[in-house]
Amino acid sequence: MARFGSDDWAAGLQRLMLPDAWQAEAIQALAAGEDVVVDAPTGAGKTYVFERWAEQANFGRRAIFTVPTRALANDKYAEWRERGWRVGIVTGDVTVDPEAPVVVATLEAVQRELTAIGATGESRLLVVDEYQWIADPVRGNHYEGVLLALPVTVQLLLLSGSVGNPGDVQAWLQRLGRSVRMVRTRVRPVPLEEFDVDDLTRGLPREIQGFWAKRLAGALREGLGPVLVFAPHRRDAERLARQFAREVPLSEPLTLTTAQEQAAGPQLARLLRQRVAYHHSGLSYLQRAGVVEPLAKAGQLRAVVATLGLSAGINFSLRSVMVTAERYRVGHVERPIAPHELLQMIGRAGRRGLDEVGYMLVSLRTPRMGRAAPQRLKRATPMPWTFLLRGLRVGDDAAQLVRDWGARFYAPEPIAVGNEVTGQLPAEVTLPCAQKTDTGRARVVRRRRNPFRGCRGCEWRRECLALSPQPTLLWSLQRLGVLDKQLRLTARGAIVASFTGPEGLALAAALESPRYPLDDLLYDAANLFAGERFCGDDPQRIGRLLQVAEKVYRRFDFPGFLSEGVPTGYGAGASEVVQALTERTAKASTVIAELEQAGRGDVDRLLTEWRSLLRQVAHAAPLDGDGLSPAELKLAERWDVFRGLCRATLDAQGRTTLPEVPPLSAEQRKPIEHRFRRLRPGEGLTRQAAAG
Repeated sequence: MARFGSDDWAAGLQRLMLPDAWQAEAIQALAAGEDVVVDAPTGAGKTYVFERWAEQANFGRRAIFTVPTRALANDKYAEWRERGWRVGIVTGDVTVDPEAPVVVATLEAVQRELTAIGATGESRLLVVDEYQWIADPVRGNHYEGVLLALPVTVQLLLLSGSVGNPGDVQAWLQRLGRSVRMVRTRVRPVPLEEFDVDDLTRGLPREIQGFWAKRLAGALREGLGPVLVFAPHRRDAERLARQFAREVPLSEPLTLTTAQEQAAGPQLARLLRQRVAYHHSGLSYLQRAGVVEPLAKAGQLRAVVATLGLSAGINFSLRSVMVTAERYRVGHVERPIAPHELLQMIGRAGRRGLDEVGYMLVSLRTPRMGRAAPQRLKRATPMPWTFLLRGLRVGDDAAQLVRDWGARFYAPEPIAVGNEVTGQLPAEVTLPCAQKTDTGRARVVRRRRNPFRGCRGCEWRRECLALSPQPTLLWSLQRLGVLDKQLRLTARGAIVASFTGPEGLALAAALESPRYPLDDLLYDAANLFAGERFCGDDPQRIGRLLQVAEKVYRRFDFPGFLSEGVPTGYGAGASEVVQALTERTAKASTVIAELEQAGRGDVDRLLTEWRSLLRQVAHAAPLDGDGLSPAELKLAERWDVFRGLCRATLDAQGRTTLPEVPPLSAEQRKPIEHRFRRLRPGEGLTRQAAAG
């Protein structure tokens, strides 16, 4: 048995043990310079492969360990620091010791550094934990872009337990010129069993009335606790947590330290004393990572209720997992739990070193364990086109570059980028429509309203009619003004290529509007990723930045980036919140108090995302190119001023650091039994009342 990462409860003992055979194979492959794709169940010991490699190499090679969320990065950073490693962290909002031998990061925060390593020739290891995010509809293009643009001098270690076709990923990396070893195991150190909790509700105290409270109480009585409960929405998570604390018998209240009380806040602290907590994105960093997660990992909480959407972002395991719904909300849309998401959830059942078996607690109303299955990865719809354009200057031809990279995308066959036919025409051929893309030709020849007269007698008409009018990458980039009619990079395109997401499209549109004050744009930028959280009773899609984007992009839909001309994550109201908090105005407390849909964690995350965006602007390059037009020169000037404004704002706020988390008390480190005895008929129950 081998030590297996942050959920390991016996780290000291495990360090003395040898790796499993599959772990040893992966470590040897890394030492030999091969890329490695590890396919192993949750809890099998994937992280241990990296840890053992780093320690065996005596940290002689620099490594970047990337995780999907800032919360997971903070957790690994704290864990490895406690172990005595010299470790840094880079997450967009926080940068600590980036020159350390091991740096924990989110992939987007280090993607520029990674793609620039080719110029230095430096050899590093990049670990991509949970690489199945390559299929994510929002962030998948970031993951794909980093991997396909990565110099071969950067060695890869890809980790996941929920990919159904890892061989396809291996073949893709080999197509990119890499030597890749696949290492697989199906053995889960703590096996999973399904347990029907509907049968456990007999003989419970009459005070327990809630449907899920009865089932949790039955599970605790039978020794199946502690339990991680998944709820469809944050309000459901909080409601269930209050119900559990109020109704489920408690053998021994939890004593919190003063620091934990202050970090948790009164409402959460009352639940924690009853050994219950909720866990969702509305919690602050200190609430989540400083109180709930450490107490859960220490086995002090009998129940933690988490939202379904956070299943991949939870870094602790409990003995049992109970899923209370088959659907959950993402924004305004309800969606069913996908098989791979269910696999992530139930993978949190069973603690290595403590439990011989992990349990999935099921009811007639819940999904069964048999539904859980790995995800068959395919590329997300949005393309990582910004990665392709970053090597160009304003005025450079992008057509050949984009076409060459069409064969490098994660897809079974080369993806059509839009000028496969037109790009092969002889140089002396001049089309009367002057279109440079296949899509453009196909659309012009089919135009019914205001038809183009030059198509009537054109010798290429038959070929144009055979081309597809469906949107393609090059045509879309032309439509957005990222490329000009000759498929050369524009000044707008150079700004847009500085970002991984749609933020650059909106910022470029605002910068092109001379009447848009840059001081206003500084705060309006916070709306670009706010969603519905901060608009209150107002419409989500209002505001000056939205109006500018709609006008410039003419309500164009660009998958993953724009919806009717507006960045997909846009939401009004965030700019007022950020400005009030940043300038510390008297209005700040009023603004926060009026936010019904947002929690402390939402506000913290908004500030984090906003500062991260300012940092991207501040570190972006100036516009550079020969023969800029007068309009582009004005844009370049406003871009330079805005970059300086972002730098000055960041400097005025000072360096962002992670707050110190309160340590566990000696009493909280001792094991506790969450089981309670079965009552005899007519026997009452005494327990401490819970608030709520």
